[in-house]
Amino acid sequence: MELGSTVTLTYVGTTDDGEEFGHATKEKPMKFQTGMDMAIDGFEEEILQMNEVGEKRTFTVDQYKAYGEYLDEFIQRIPMEQVPRGHVKPGQRVWMSSSENGVPMPVTCTAIENGIAIFDMNHPLAGKDLTFEVEILEIEPAPENFVSAAEKARHLKEQQKLLGGDQANDYR
Repeated sequence: MELGSTVTLTYVGTTDDGEEFGHATKEKPMKFQTGMDMAIDGFEEEILQMNEVGEKRTFTVDQYKAYGEYLDEFIQRIPMEQVPRGHVKPGQRVWMSSSENGVPMPVTCTAIENGIAIFDMNHPLAGKDLTFEVEILEIEPAPENFVSAAEKARHLKEQQKLLGGDQANDYR
């Protein structure tokens, strides 16, 4: 399959212990354009090796090409009086903004101990190898002038350099 193709597929995704974490059916398939960062890297790499409608494949994507390794430093302990709304329960997913960039991200409350809420900022599938059973339903060729997300990012970075966008720190 060529980069930029739009692919429609079914899949069943399972973790190392056999637990299903996701699926797409013929009635509700997954559809995405390759090369646009719309799927995890390892999944897209495997899909790009498939070339025919009806082709089936089972493959495993290691944690580093899926959601990354599980990082202990992504565990935060926050006093309940600092938790907005103050009504979180263990197991609950909530949106939280970091003080670094203020961008909200989903986190999981794993426990509440002695007035302290413990939040896990790792993706729920971090640290896990993921197995996919896939069937290709449709492949649409890439548009004639396809530009991947990576190519767009490189181009924007070069343009920024030309316009002086990356040089601000050099003048301080």
